[in-house]
Amino acid sequence: MAGGGKHTLTPKAIIHQKFGANAIYTTEEVHDSAQSACPGLAIPQKGPSLFRCHLQLPDFSVVSNVCKKKKDSEQSAAELALDKLGFRPQNDDLTVDEAWDDLVGRIKYIFSDEFLSAEHPLGAHLRASLRRKGDCCGSVPVSIIATFDAKINSRCKIINPSVESDPFLVISCVMEAAAKLPDFIVASPHEASLRRKNPYPSEIVEALASQVSDSLDSRKVKAVYIPCKGEEVVELDSVDVSSGRYYLDSIAERLCLKNGNQVMISRTLGKASCGSECRLYSPITKFKSSEVSGSSSEESSRRNARASYICGQEIHGDAVLASVGYRWKSEDLDFDDVTVKSFYRICCGMSPNGIYKISRQAVLAAQLPASFTTKSNWRGPFPREILSMFCHQHRLADPVFAISTAPVKSLADVYRSHKKLKVSGGSDDADDENLSKEKEDTPGLGNGFRCEVKILTKSQDLVLECSPRKFYEKENDAVQNASLKALLWFSKFFDDMDVVGSDSDDEEDIKSPSTTHAFTIPPNLGNGDSSRTKNVPSVEEKRVPSITNGSVVSICYSLSLEVDPEFSTDGEVSEGNEEDMESEEDAEYYEPSIDLIESHEEIEFEIGTKAMNPLIETAVTQMTVGEFASFNATLFAAAEALILAASSDTARTRYLLSSNVSNAIITAFANELSIILLGVKGPSEERMEAAFFKPPLSKQRVEYAVKHIKNSSASTLADFGCGSGSLLDSLLDYPTTLQTIIGVDISPKGLARAAKMLHVKLNKEACNVNTATLYDGSILEFDSRLYDIDIGTCLEVIEHMEEDQACEFGEKVLSLFLPKLLIVSTPNFEYNTILQRSTTPENQEENKSESQLPKFRNHDHKFEWTREQFNHWATKLAERHNYSLEFSGVGGSGEVEPGFASQIAVFKREASAVESVAEGQPYKVIWEWKKGSGEKKE
Repeated sequence: MAGGGKHTLTPKAIIHQKFGANAIYTTEEVHDSAQSACPGLAIPQKGPSLFRCHLQLPDFSVVSNVCKKKKDSEQSAAELALDKLGFRPQNDDLTVDEAWDDLVGRIKYIFSDEFLSAEHPLGAHLRASLRRKGDCCGSVPVSIIATFDAKINSRCKIINPSVESDPFLVISCVMEAAAKLPDFIVASPHEASLRRKNPYPSEIVEALASQVSDSLDSRKVKAVYIPCKGEEVVELDSVDVSSGRYYLDSIAERLCLKNGNQVMISRTLGKASCGSECRLYSPITKFKSSEVSGSSSEESSRRNARASYICGQEIHGDAVLASVGYRWKSEDLDFDDVTVKSFYRICCGMSPNGIYKISRQAVLAAQLPASFTTKSNWRGPFPREILSMFCHQHRLADPVFAISTAPVKSLADVYRSHKKLKVSGGSDDADDENLSKEKEDTPGLGNGFRCEVKILTKSQDLVLECSPRKFYEKENDAVQNASLKALLWFSKFFDDMDVVGSDSDDEEDIKSPSTTHAFTIPPNLGNGDSSRTKNVPSVEEKRVPSITNGSVVSICYSLSLEVDPEFSTDGEVSEGNEEDMESEEDAEYYEPSIDLIESHEEIEFEIGTKAMNPLIETAVTQMTVGEFASFNATLFAAAEALILAASSDTARTRYLLSSNVSNAIITAFANELSIILLGVKGPSEERMEAAFFKPPLSKQRVEYAVKHIKNSSASTLADFGCGSGSLLDSLLDYPTTLQTIIGVDISPKGLARAAKMLHVKLNKEACNVNTATLYDGSILEFDSRLYDIDIGTCLEVIEHMEEDQACEFGEKVLSLFLPKLLIVSTPNFEYNTILQRSTTPENQEENKSESQLPKFRNHDHKFEWTREQFNHWATKLAERHNYSLEFSGVGGSGEVEPGFASQIAVFKREASAVESVAEGQPYKVIWEWKKGSGEKKE
C-alpha cells in the first residue's frame, strides 16, 4: 500500500484514505450534568466536558459515543463508520520483511506527485527543497524524512528496535530502502540525501511556486550553540529563516558543514521546560571526515555530552538548539526564539526535582518534597503525575503500580493496649484478644494500603522497583508516596552517580539491577568551581509557635544577585577574561548592581516536607504574618545551571558566576533573599488525627453514633451540619430501624456530594429507609418539619460557629426541635498537645515553653473547648430543658489524661414533647428520595 502498512493505521486514517475530503467530522461539546448522575438534585451542577462526533460520509452518517477527548470521539465515529462498511482492519504485527516492503512503498509515495502538495510537514520540506540553489535543488535530506514521517519511524523500529536511541540507524534504513528504487529515486549516500529521478511536472511546480511569497526579507531567529567541548560555554546564536533560503542549510553553515543534507535532527524536546518545541541539529558523523567541510575528524566525532543529555540520543560534534520547522496544514515556516535560559531549563527539566521546580515556577526556591502528607497540603503536580512525565521524558514505559492491603495498628491502638496491660497486669495474648474484639465491633479497623511501583524500559527491562514497607489509610496516599520515593531515588541518581551503593534504610525499598543503561549520564553543566555553591549560612532554628510541621505557609520572595558596589569593571580583570570586556560599552554593561534572578508574588508550601530551599523554610518558621525579612547566602547553595535557568539575563549572570573572573569578584557578590510571610494555615485536622488514630477520629465518631442508633428503636434521624453525608453514608451500611433520614447543611457542595452518595446507596441496597431528604438551611433556624425527631446528631459542627452561636444552637435544638436523643461531639482542646506533638520537630519541642497553649486543629475553628468548658455548656443546657446527660468520647481514653480526643455529649429527653409547636419552614429542599418512586425535586 502506497501510504504505508494498513496494520497500524487508525480508523480515521483509513476513512481518510477511502473518502478524503468527502469525510466531514463535526464535533460537539456535551456536559455530563450532575443532575443526570443524581436525579432530583436542586443544585445546578456542571460536569466535566465530554465530546461527541458526527461523521458525514457520501452515503450515510454516524454519531460517535461520548468521549473524554475530542480526538477520541473522532476515532470512535470513524470506527463506527468502518464497522458499518464491513471493514475489518487486521491487527497482526508486521514482520521485518513486511516492514521493509512498507518502508520502500512509503518512500516511493513521499516522492509522488500527490504527496508534493500534501499538508504534511514533510510535504512542505519537499516543496522547500525545490527552491534550494545549485546541486541541492530538489535534494531532500534523509534526516528530514527520518524525523518528520511517523510511518517511516514505525517501520524502522520493527526492522531495528535500536533506532530509538540512535537516529543514524533510521537514516541507514531509509537509504537502504531507497536503493531498491533505482528507477524512481536517486540516493546520494555521501550526503545522505534523496531526490526524485524524474522531475516533477512543470505545471505542479509552477502552481506551488505561485503560492510562495516573493519577499526576500532577512529574518533570523534566536538559537543556542552547544560546543562539544565541555569547557566551552553554551552561547546564544541565530538561524537564518529568510524565505529565500532553506533553514537547514543555514544551520549547516553554522556547524561548518557543506549543506543541510549533512545535518542530523533529534527528536523534539523541551516544550514543557521552555515553552516551545525544540530540536537539536548536529553533524552526521558516520560519514567520512573529508565530507564534513571545515571540521576535523576529531572535532566531528567527539561526543557532545550536554546535547546528548537533553535529548537522550547520541550527539557528536557541536550542536544547535533551535525551534524552527514546518507544521501541519501550513506552508509558512514556524519558528520561535530559543535562549540560553531555555537550554538550562531543558537541562533542569530532565530530573524529577527539575520537573517539580519548573512546574512551580520557582527553579531556585522550590524543590521536590521529601514526603507526601495529604492531598490538600501538596502543591504542584502530584508525584504520580511527575513520575509519568519523567518516564515519558526518558522514553521509559509507563509506571506499573501494584496495590496490596493488610491490617495495621495505629499509635493509639498500641498506646491504649499498653495502658490496659499496666492496669490489668494482663498478658500479650489478652491484649490481642481485646484488640480482636475491638476490630469485630469496629468494621474496617486497621486496614491499610501499600503500593509497589516498577519502572521498565519500553523493551520491559527493569529499571527500578520501589516497594515501600509503610501502609497508608488511603489507596491514593500509598500510590503517591511510592511514586515520590521512586522520584526521590531518581533525583538522587541524577545528582549523585554513586547512589546505587547507598545502604540507607530507604534503599532497602529500592531495587535497581541496572539504571545507567536507561539514562544519559548528566554532564557537568556549570562553568566554574562547584564548591562555591555549597555554602549555606547556618541559622539557629527557633520557630514561631504558630508554625509547625504540616503548616501551609504563603510567602512572597525575591532572590537577587548582589555585587559589591566597591567593585568596578575598571578594576583588575583576570587573565583570559579580557575578551569578555573588549569595549567600553561592555565595561559599562557590567557595572556593579543588584540583579533580580527569581521572584514570586505568592507561593505556598508545607513546612516539614522539604518542599522549599532549607534557608527559606528556616527563615519562614521564625517569622510572623506580614513580617519582611532579608538574608544573604553565598550563591544560595544552588548549582550554576539552576541559576542560569532562572536568570532572565544569562550573559550577565554567567559572567558574574564565571570562574574566569578575578577572586575579587567571586567574593564580592552573594544571593540576597527577601521574604514576606503572607499567611499561615496550621497542620490539617485530618493529618494530625490520621497520624495517631486508625481508623481516623472522623470515622470513629460516625461509628459511635451508629452504635447508639442501632441500640435504639428510632425511626427518624436528622443530622445537623451533615456536610457531605459521612454519617448518613455509614448508616446505610448497617441494618437499623430508621425509616426517615434527614440532613441539614449550608454548603451546596457538601449537600450535592451527600445527594449523589445517597442516590447510589438507596437505589442499590435493601434497607428499611423509606424517605431521605436533604435541606439547605442554617441549624440556628427552626424548621417545623424536624420537630420531635427520634435522634438528632451534630458531629464536629459547633466549633465552626462562634461560641455564642454554639450556645444558641444548643438552646434552639433542645427547646424547639425537641429530639428524643441528641448526640453532640466537639474536639477536646486538651488533647491537641498530643496530636500536634506528632507534627512538631524535636528541637522545637525542647524550646517550647510549658506555658504555651496548643493551637486549634483547624484554621476554620472559631473555638475549641476543654473538658470542663464542654461539660459546663452541656450540663446547663440539659438542666434547663429537662434532658439527662451522658459524657463519653472517641480517641484515647476517658480514664487517662487528657481524656478523649473527641468529646461527646448524649442528651436524652425526660418528658414528652409539647403538642403545640412553633410554625415556620425556612429550609429549602435540595434533594428528596422516596422508596418506590425514586427522587423528586420540590
